[in-house]
Amino acid sequence: MFEEKKRRHSELVKLLSKYSKQYYIFDTPTISDAEYDKLYNELLTIEAEYPQLITKNSPSQKVGAKTTINFKKVTHQDKMLSLENAYNEQDISDFINRVKKLCNKEQIDFMLEPKLDGLSASIIYKNGILVQASTRGDGNIGEDITQNILTINNVPKKIPINNELEIRGEVIMLKKDFELLNKLREKNGEKIFANPRNAAAGSLRQLDASITASRKLSFFAYAILGEDLLYQEEVLKKLENYGFTVSKEVKLCHSQKEALQFYKKLESLRSDLEYDIDGVVYKTNDFSLQKLMGNATKYPRHSIAYKFPAQQAETTILNITLQVGRTGNITPVAELKPVNIGGVIVSRATLHNKDEIEKKDIRIGDRIIIQRAGDVIPQVLYPLLNRRSKDSTPFIFPKNCPCCGSELFKEQKEVAIKCINSNCPAQLVEKLKHFVSRQAFNIEGLGEQNIKFLFDKGIIKSFVDIFYLEEKNEIFKLENEEGWGKQSVYNLFASINKARNITLDRFIYSLGIPQFGKTTSRLTAKFFGNYHRFLNSIKNNSLSELINVNGIGESMIKDIQNFFEIKNNINTLINLAGDENKTGQVYVTDIENNQYGNNLANLTIVFTGILSNISREQAKILAENNGAKVSSSISKKTSFVIAGDNAGQKLQKAQNLGIKIISEEEFLKLIERT
Repeated sequence: MFEEKKRRHSELVKLLSKYSKQYYIFDTPTISDAEYDKLYNELLTIEAEYPQLITKNSPSQKVGAKTTINFKKVTHQDKMLSLENAYNEQDISDFINRVKKLCNKEQIDFMLEPKLDGLSASIIYKNGILVQASTRGDGNIGEDITQNILTINNVPKKIPINNELEIRGEVIMLKKDFELLNKLREKNGEKIFANPRNAAAGSLRQLDASITASRKLSFFAYAILGEDLLYQEEVLKKLENYGFTVSKEVKLCHSQKEALQFYKKLESLRSDLEYDIDGVVYKTNDFSLQKLMGNATKYPRHSIAYKFPAQQAETTILNITLQVGRTGNITPVAELKPVNIGGVIVSRATLHNKDEIEKKDIRIGDRIIIQRAGDVIPQVLYPLLNRRSKDSTPFIFPKNCPCCGSELFKEQKEVAIKCINSNCPAQLVEKLKHFVSRQAFNIEGLGEQNIKFLFDKGIIKSFVDIFYLEEKNEIFKLENEEGWGKQSVYNLFASINKARNITLDRFIYSLGIPQFGKTTSRLTAKFFGNYHRFLNSIKNNSLSELINVNGIGESMIKDIQNFFEIKNNINTLINLAGDENKTGQVYVTDIENNQYGNNLANLTIVFTGILSNISREQAKILAENNGAKVSSSISKKTSFVIAGDNAGQKLQKAQNLGIKIISEEEFLKLIERT
């Protein structure tokens, strides 16, 4: 048993040392954080059982990794330690009990701060002047990055002191800046960064400071060395007074229950924050207690990082399948070996398009890193090339539609590959699903499964067929089919009849015209005013007049013109809503007479937090139907912000900019006002 453990320990030391070097030195990790933590914890378990295996070369005895030869070396006056990790409530309970025992106290206050996912840095000020900055390195010796730190806009070059101080914090890249950088790199044909942490580390550790300056980095401070302060709470306030940026999402907690509530709050807000975090740091607030506890070899005993469930994970691509969308776009999807990411079992991830597969060189059988943030569809970040099978071959994108067999088509300068057969069964099903969706006709009882069932049976083949369903049921008796019953059939017919009255904007949206989402459909409906003017414009080939609408461009007009050049689409329109010669199946409400007001006309609003009375999507629809533009980000153009429970960074930004903030109740009163 010992020999087996000794052999495994040796393997883990080599693996973890290699992965640490890739992460800290070259900023090109080849495994996920979760996978690294799994291996590291296995190492700790073996060393706890066989302490004689611990050597100075073990990753458990090291902080970070040695510096490269490219930077001048800096010896830290006080060792820059890393933090011990906690992964569950029991780990936190053990930590808190350990602190209480070391301090011989029953009550301990902890300052909770977000664990930023970036690169630790130390900045030295002498007589108020920034004189040196360095990375953590191996904890004892770091790299001199003074010139690079000087390019970061939110790092004060002077602070009001007459002594020497060391400020420690994290260099990060905000999500918005990361997205802009990757777009620019993609445009220039450069390799894109996998995540903001890699981008920040790679940008900070440039030998040419002008490259660092061209990439927008931010510094968030969290510690002061050299000043006589009593509490971590004081440190954060002092840092702000000196002009440093500190995290706003912090809380002084007096009990484990209170701390857990704050941890869960930050976890729920994680995807809405302007920066990446991967957990919450628990710090003993009282510095006299911190000093009493001291440090272990690698970690301070007074603090711990409670990690969030992984939002990145490693798994295997079992297959690559193709989905056909309602407009004919072919989307490749990775079928995965199921893996748990942040508490959700993921078995599929989008690969976006053919170019994405080729750019990342993604293949069936690859071990990959996937990511899931918030409610975003999981995506493949990159394959682990060092673990690829020798007999692996590139994925060949098919030339024919996987559903109807038609030849696929790609326009010049377009990324999407399309099936242009308008009778492709997969497209027809997707169009029907869109037609009955909540933002269109909102027909309950016609979900994806029922739509496919009725389509495969030949009962519903077109939009119009839906409104003849009750009449046809006298023949095919839907209530006798498996999974159906009299009540469910009755409810379905009631929902269909209720949907026969629809506003013009939702009607236009339901047709599935390329580029005509909810906003463009609403703009079009307001421009024409009523259904008959809209229909006449189609018949008279005068849709080009939509160019006068702010928000509708030439490519959108080209799409709607192409849509109605297909005679069958005009026939569908008339069969649904009629014309001067024909009575339709639905009544389209004139835009002037619909139930919506214009109370929020020309206003730009932002929602943040959790709403109590209605969903965020419903609130957005109400706002847009009353003339507002709903934005996902706050700027000086924002008219006001509607703040619900647990409002996060957006609320803080609105307050900083002096933007009016109203409650959900006040918003609903604005909507009701006539």
